[in-house]
Amino acid sequence: MSLTNQSVYEYVMEQAPSITKTWFSIKDGEAGSIYSKNTSSSVAELLTKQHTYTIQTVMSAFLEDESIFAENLELWANKVAKSRVELGTPVHEVLQALSITRQVIWDSIEQFILEQKNIPTELILQWSSKFHFTFDRLTNQFTTMYHAFTKQKLHSQQELIQQLSVPVIPITESIGVLPLVGDIDSLRAKFILEVVPVKCKEEGINHLFIDLSGISSIDTKVVHELMKLTKILSFIGIEATISGLSPDTAQLITTLGISLGNVPTYSTLKQALSFEQTPVQKALNVKVKSVD
Repeated sequence: MSLTNQSVYEYVMEQAPSITKTWFSIKDGEAGSIYSKNTSSSVAELLTKQHTYTIQTVMSAFLEDESIFAENLELWANKVAKSRVELGTPVHEVLQALSITRQVIWDSIEQFILEQKNIPTELILQWSSKFHFTFDRLTNQFTTMYHAFTKQKLHSQQELIQQLSVPVIPITESIGVLPLVGDIDSLRAKFILEVVPVKCKEEGINHLFIDLSGISSIDTKVVHELMKLTKILSFIGIEATISGLSPDTAQLITTLGISLGNVPTYSTLKQALSFEQTPVQKALNVKVKSVD
């Protein structure tokens, strides 16, 4: 066999199934990890395919065309990083598994060297340098994509949490309740300001009860944002009623001299629904008559 980069590539690819088998015997992740000895058959099948793909990607750097490796690297990093993020695999576990992969592939290259005769030291050093430099590129590209997919996942989760934190609940065809729970900081207040009017329009709501009884704390800026919300709702033809005002919040509004305008306020949502009879009762009466 001629001693070329291509010959190293062909040898290692022929040994790929054996290399993957060796990797499986060495890897020993913690219980619950995809790299544990007791991983499911479906995960084992996935790891087998991806490990073979890893070998092919690394060894394609030994081909004459550098663009082949560059293309393989980008595809590999995207596919494997996305898979690990979706599976919730910590990055340190992946890097440890890649370290074992580096070793078992290099062991195969060393075996190729031993099977040949009189290989110049310069050529061995060249192969070693190419292989380890390539694997460093592989690791770096993986961590870059892993970080990108993790940020994307966190962003999606944050958006979902924000959506769930602003639950506009229709109670009739035209009346809805916005029960706010927990702390409301400036960021959440801004999100409420942006999302609630849109949700009300989508649901066909023309009277919204904003219940603050579940709020644990509220500051000056948040109070101003809530007042902005009632004004925006009025501008688009939606009436607002506020319930669940705590004594501290009521005192804060008074101290700040904030005018609630024509927005009715009640101490509880039950009280608000009882006293705001014109729109509520009208809707409920229509519903009762339709049942009769």
